[in-house]
Amino acid sequence: MFKIGDFSKLGQVSTRMLRHYDKLGLLVPEHTDEWTSYRYYTIQQLSRLHRIIALKDLGLSLQQIADLLNQDDELPSEQLRGMLSIKRKELESEMAEMEQRLAQVEARLHQLEHEDEPSPYEIVVKSIPGLAVASLEALVPHAREMSYYCDTMSNSLYRRLKEKGLSWTGPEMILYHLKEYKDTDLPIEACIGLDGIPEGVMLEADDELIFRELPPHELVASLIYEGPFSEMTSAVLELIRWAGVHKHVPAGPLREIHRSGPAHPENPTGEIPVVELQVPIAKIEN
Repeated sequence: MFKIGDFSKLGQVSTRMLRHYDKLGLLVPEHTDEWTSYRYYTIQQLSRLHRIIALKDLGLSLQQIADLLNQDDELPSEQLRGMLSIKRKELESEMAEMEQRLAQVEARLHQLEHEDEPSPYEIVVKSIPGLAVASLEALVPHAREMSYYCDTMSNSLYRRLKEKGLSWTGPEMILYHLKEYKDTDLPIEACIGLDGIPEGVMLEADDELIFRELPPHELVASLIYEGPFSEMTSAVLELIRWAGVHKHVPAGPLREIHRSGPAHPENPTGEIPVVELQVPIAKIEN
């Protein structure tokens, strides 16, 4: 048997908490010396201790933990693993949301700190022709899930074209069909450029693949961004700000064009992405 200090090292739990669990009847020592009051634990009790800590990390109260562990059939390891896996997904989602919020805060802060300085990007205004594309549309539930949706939609688009024996010329792009700023229910479209709209392609009734012509635009504000996609928010804000400063407003969906190739290749090379951001603009009527 193990003294309480040694058992605390095995379980990575303080002796204070072990005494607390003993007092509550959650984890009673196998033996307590009647003369010295020393507590002694067995190696078999380590499993119960791990269950207590795992359930506590899941957010359960000590009373709830006691109710679970004191049932006739002690909580199976497989069930506990499933509960912990769900909690891990929840925490990962929370972390992704916090990282996305942090990126937005940093982008706004960058705008404030450099608002009186020349733009770090070379922004040009140009016209763009129409473009035949294959695309998939989706409604992204929350901004934190944007990367996942862009990844899976683009990969699905390539797969569907291959299955139909169709080729593409590029570029790959994401269109953001937002009429106003919001964090939820974000309509996006993953596109790949084609030589032209294919004829005679059989589409099933439930096939989500779309063939269409992106319209031409006479006025488009554009900049080139090089860097991680997670840090692209500042470039988007700068492009929109530039349009406003020059008395223009967005007149169409923002286009995120992947000039360095697929944004989510099957075999990543680690190269820094090169993205062209385009937004159609219109002169503000005074």
